[in-house]
Amino acid sequence: MNLLLDTNILLFISRTRNTDSFVDFINPDNSSLYISVASEAEIKSLALKNNWGAKRADILHGFLDGINIVEISQSYVDIYAEIDAYSQRLNPDFKEYSFETPRNMGKNDLWIASLAALLGLQLITTDTDFDHLHNVFFPVRRILPEDFRQFF
Repeated sequence: MNLLLDTNILLFISRTRNTDSFVDFINPDNSSLYISVASEAEIKSLALKNNWGAKRADILHGFLDGINIVEISQSYVDIYAEIDAYSQRLNPDFKEYSFETPRNMGKNDLWIASLAALLGLQLITTDTDFDHLHNVFFPVRRILPEDFRQFF
């Protein structure tokens, strides 16, 4: 299964000493890697606001040059609406939910989730923001940040 990287994975990649080893760790099957253009915008905004040095920016740009970056388009709109309604426990296609209270997702996370669902990608992330969508719309693999210590 091909992989979609959440923005937080890009943040860790920009900090790593050895990008190739890090990518092998998150992608042991050598699947195709994707990010949403929303993640590209988020990570570049973080780099600009935090005045990243040339080395860190070069690591990020080198990685981005080698992966598939998918634009946001009209084809996402329906699945975006379905995921947003589901997250608020208001999707009429669902009678039961695995979570008790609505999950407020950020707009960029909704676009990222929509891409994973639309293209049938497994989402790789370090946070819990997508847990309620796991195996409902797409598979989620959550990696604990401490599992990355070996790369820093």
